[in-house]
Amino acid sequence: MKHAFILFLLFSSFFGYSQQKYSCEVYFDSGKDALTLASTKTLDSLINKIPSKNKFTISISGYCDSIGNDKFNYDLSLRRANSVKTYFINKNIKSDSIIVSGYSNNKPKYLKNNWNKNRRVNVVITIIPQTKKNDIKKVDTTKSVIGKFIETAKVGDKIALKNITFRAGLAIPLLESYETLDELFKTLKSNPTLEIRIEGHVCCTKNDDGDLSGERAKAVYKYLVDKGINKDRLSYKGFGHTKPITSERNELEQQMNRRVEIRIVKK
Repeated sequence: MKHAFILFLLFSSFFGYSQQKYSCEVYFDSGKDALTLASTKTLDSLINKIPSKNKFTISISGYCDSIGNDKFNYDLSLRRANSVKTYFINKNIKSDSIIVSGYSNNKPKYLKNNWNKNRRVNVVITIIPQTKKNDIKKVDTTKSVIGKFIETAKVGDKIALKNITFRAGLAIPLLESYETLDELFKTLKSNPTLEIRIEGHVCCTKNDDGDLSGERAKAVYKYLVDKGINKDRLSYKGFGHTKPITSERNELEQQMNRRVEIRIVKK
């Protein structure tokens, strides 16, 4: 069986941030979860692209073809994703930088002659933007949306972080999310006794077997911890598709359900 790979680099910017993404696909033999030699070469090429001084997150998503039932395919897709995770860990990449998801073949990407490519793992490495001290604007959190909410909120109250949204099927924040993430970070920094729970949600599915909602909440948690917030002040939880706020009649409404909320635990 021949193996191929796709490796590409995306650059984009928004609100003064510069974000880099490195992506690839690696393919598996039918019913197998072991990495092939071609797959390891692809992953090595990807790892070599990571800048040594930057923080980053790695999203690993496993998929299957249509052979086997949903449970078998989900388990196999997750094993494939974890095989890639183990490979990264063996390359001295910390496990807390890695988010793993598994999917059965309910939405195949490839058809006909390329059907075998549905037996794959998608890997996306997102480099967390770094800002120079001179580029950081001071934010008066008492005037920000989050800051105003914190001023009057009681323990148990929650607020949706409307500008933190995600790519479909992934726990990777869209680029425009970073301004709100920084606002949340600065609010926590300005309120040292504040403790919050980060709550993740998904759209468009009855099940969240891969805990994508939890992984999205974890992505926000990890961003805050990496920026210097004590992890003892933070917790996270996924709620799947149990608390939609829209009917998902169009892409905009679907995007609104791919959201993260924060709940006040202590002030």
